Amino acid sequence: MTCESSSNPDIRMFGSPSTKVEEPTFELVEKVQKNVWIVTRKGDPRREKYLASPSSPFGVKPNGTADATKAHREAEALNTLLSTHNQAYTIRQILNHENLISIVGVIENWPFNKSQTSDIVPENNVQMLVWDFGDAGNLSALFRHYPCKSPEFYLPESLCWHVLRSLIRAVTYLHDGKRLIYRPEQLGRHMVREWVSVNTDWFPILHRCIEPMNVWLQHPRGNETYGQCKLGDFSNAAVTCHIVDDQFNPDTIHSDSNGMALATKEGMWRLEDTRSDYRVSPASIPNEGDRPYTLGDEMWSIGATVFTMMTGQAPTYYCEECGCSHVAFCEDGGCLEQEATAKGCDCVLGGCEHIGQTECKEEVSGWPDCPAWHNCSEFTINIHSYLVRARYTKPLRAMIMVMLGYNPAQRNEPWVRMAEVAQMVELAYGQWKQETEEGRLYLDVEDDLLQSERQ
Repeated sequence: MTCESSSNPDIRMFGSPSTKVEEPTFELVEKVQKNVWIVTRKGDPRREKYLASPSSPFGVKPNGTADATKAHREAEALNTLLSTHNQAYTIRQILNHENLISIVGVIENWPFNKSQTSDIVPENNVQMLVWDFGDAGNLSALFRHYPCKSPEFYLPESLCWHVLRSLIRAVTYLHDGKRLIYRPEQLGRHMVREWVSVNTDWFPILHRCIEPMNVWLQHPRGNETYGQCKLGDFSNAAVTCHIVDDQFNPDTIHSDSNGMALATKEGMWRLEDTRSDYRVSPASIPNEGDRPYTLGDEMWSIGATVFTMMTGQAPTYYCEECGCSHVAFCEDGGCLEQEATAKGCDCVLGGCEHIGQTECKEEVSGWPDCPAWHNCSEFTINIHSYLVRARYTKPLRAMIMVMLGYNPAQRNEPWVRMAEVAQMVELAYGQWKQETEEGRLYLDVEDDLLQSERQ
């Protein structure tokens, strides 16, 4: 993780080793790659599998592949943090959420010395971090194995909701330091639960790399339709080192970016410089990694991921081929849908017979047009037009429109707290769950817990 300020957060805010309970004991099961093992908890009747590695958790991805581009000094710094300063427990407390690839434990590895006894010299101790294992693969693999055949429908809506809710909860935890608490008497009622802060002095964390390859799935552990969905790869995460105040002025935020989590897309920059860049057009900053990055960008990344699950298309504000934006909207807020409504359309699913085949007449971008001399093969994606033609329900399409409505070129009314968005998503999900046949047939973890309680 990186810190975007000269002042470092007090590590005690995340918990202290003095408060930890008895650590689980793990045993090695299988070596899957150099420095990567599959391990299980001793005595676990389910034999739940985890990944363990003595290397940097940010240099080894959850699938066991190593990132050879990581600088040696970063690995040295992390090793010092974990071993010399004994902060593995602290990091474990931070990365501890059901929708994150979390650290579940630490294995102490004391090598033998010449006398065939354990070498207890602290410098020779190797700490193996034990991580969640996304045993069902990631979304990128799913896209490769099941190519999209039509932009009108791709993956099941239930899976789209599952990934959307999981990513929203993960980012709500990272940014707001809040998790959704279920009370036993509430199980089975699909309403907004209580979002509870894990720490009143939580420093917002921006993941900065929410994309299909970092969205991991597990096989179901019970009767639920899908297993847990977890966000992984924290190699680019930024701790913004300031607390978001509950009392804020949107106009003030728009003018000087105070009161909001702010970083650059990549790397570390002085906060003052990033705030200065926040006031200029992102198109004037040619390197995407140097552009200011906020909670709105996290929301966009979530929306773009689910949008790809729905349409097979991956919208981007920074084309890898030419560096331009290839995203557009309807200036009227969705002229095709408005025309359908005027014809009496009240259909639940998009792409109905009332949607015309004409293109949006009021397309707007807010970004400079991609010049012809770029010879770019990418085409512009009109978010409104694609969503209105997608064969998914209104609640899901509306939520993705909220996610993708963020335009870095405009930055009007920036989001500063994630819990508000999370509440909207939970309410929309509850509507889909209750009012559609697919929703009623879909079993989430709550349904599985409720069934267990009734048995």
